[in-house]
Amino acid sequence: MLDIASRRANAQGITNFATKVCSADDLPFGDAAFDSISVRFGYMFFPDVAKATAEFARVLKPGGRLCSSVWVKPEGNPWTAIAMQAIAAETVVAPPGADGPNMFRCAAPGYVSALYEAAGLRDVAEWDVDVELVTRSPAQYWEMISEHVSLAVAALQQVDEPARERIQANAVAKVSAFEKDGKVRVPGVARCIVGTKQQLAR
Repeated sequence: MLDIASRRANAQGITNFATKVCSADDLPFGDAAFDSISVRFGYMFFPDVAKATAEFARVLKPGGRLCSSVWVKPEGNPWTAIAMQAIAAETVVAPPGADGPNMFRCAAPGYVSALYEAAGLRDVAEWDVDVELVTRSPAQYWEMISEHVSLAVAALQQVDEPARERIQANAVAKVSAFEKDGKVRVPGVARCIVGTKQQLAR
């Protein structure tokens, strides 16, 4: 992802950027280093969400904002539920650990807000946003889900090729109901959470 970000920035002539691979719960940056921090669909995969939040608060400047996005519950996201239901028809999908990294770990309302407040952020707010997964065809939908959605990728590793083909056929048939005007548009819901680091007392 960082390679792609760099290529796109360079293609647009953007030069004031840098990329770095690091752990969210042990950031290699000084205190108050950033005006803002954005975490796009990453929170649910941090090994220690509380420690990561504390690190984000540490490296924010006073008055800086932390904004993140997470997925709401599976039934609010048919774009992934369609594939997982097709997989469940062929194999037992073990539920993820209660608080281990997984796609829907942060789905409960207030979950991330509580982390923000515990890290000392203020003016915390959250709201839901309707989204769409848009692909050119049902086949492209399956390609994207089966290669890039962690829940599906892990489950598909448990089945043989005939079962995988049945799962694909099932998912493609169901997602075809969302095909219109040459595109497949499957709805979903994300949640955005924002909080602000307190200004230093004068």
